[in-house]
Amino acid sequence: MRKQFTTQRKWSAAMAIMLGIMVTFMAAIQSFGTTEPEELIVYDIKGSLDRAYAEVIEEEFDFELPATNLETIKIYGNNDELVLTIVKEKGGVIENEKAQRLLNKAEYLADYSNTYIYRLEE
Repeated sequence: MRKQFTTQRKWSAAMAIMLGIMVTFMAAIQSFGTTEPEELIVYDIKGSLDRAYAEVIEEEFDFELPATNLETIKIYGNNDELVLTIVKEKGGVIENEKAQRLLNKAEYLADYSNTYIYRLEE
């Protein structure tokens, strides 16, 4: 019995060695031709940011800022119909005499966002 156990161990060891040789041989075949080291990819982050910043600076943007130095005056009649709208610069003078007279007769109601609302009392 002992002889049979020793023979089995020898065969198992031989099979394990053969299996190891086959795995090593197959790995060598799979990696054939790719033995040189791969090229490292290096990113130049500072250079990339500088180029991106330069591209943004070179672009021209066309936009208009809202005219915050203008104010609108709206004068309404008794039936809540819009009688007159005046757009002028802040602190500016109303040049139209008719508009100035209507504004002097009107009663101030409210204002919001550079718009002033008046109502005529007839």
